Formats: sequence, C-alpha cells, structure tokens
Amino acid sequence: MKLKKGTKAYSILNNRCPKCQEGKFWPTNNPYRNIFIRNVGNLGSCKQCNLKFEQEVGFWFGAMYVSYALAVIIILFSWILIRLIAPGTDIVITSSIISCNIILFSPVNYFLSRLCWVNIFVNYE
Repeated sequence: MKLKKGTKAYSILNNRCPKCQEGKFWPTNNPYRNIFIRNVGNLGSCKQCNLKFEQEVGFWFGAMYVSYALAVIIILFSWILIRLIAPGTDIVITSSIISCNIILFSPVNYFLSRLCWVNIFVNYE
C-alpha cells in the first residue's frame, strides 16, 4: 500500500516536512545514524519551504507525551511476544528483556515522536 502525499502518515513514515512534504525533517531516514553519528542537535528548518520546525521555545517538550505512548506500545508488544514465545518466563527476565527493548528502540522512539508532534501542529499546503 502506497501512502498518499498530503497525509500525516506520509510525512511521518517518509521523514518529510509536514508543510511541503518535499524536504526531509531529519537528515537521514535512519534514526540511529541521526542520533549517534550525525547528531546535529537543532533540526532548524525545511530546506524546501523554510518552515521553522521548532515553533517556539520548549516546543519539543510536548513530544515527550508522544514518546511515552510509543514506549507503552513497545512494552506491550514485547510483553505479548514474550508470553507467546516463552509463556513460563520469570518476571525478572521478562522485565529485563522489555527494558533492553526500550533502550534499543529509544532512537526510533525519539525519531518518530518528534515527527508525530510537529505533524499535529503543521498542515500540508
């Protein structure tokens, strides 16, 4: 299924500017590379439409709520997968596996939470 340009899902899943959907939001599509290798810190603005991503001071604090929701999804998915694969797993081992998953997927969580947050406030034009 191909996502239609102009939708929020297109912008989020293709790492595109929410306003023009031409320019990239993050420098690369790889969350791990963005954070660990090419950490530019300030995302700045879109190179195509000049949309300033950080709309006001403290704008990204709201992305923490999206990040929390994504972390809950990771926790539930991990827990269900553990219960299906190894039903008798001890709670300490289950908690350790879930904690490792949260740490391993934190760059993806950070990547997606900011994309989701900015897409809430900026519409495609």
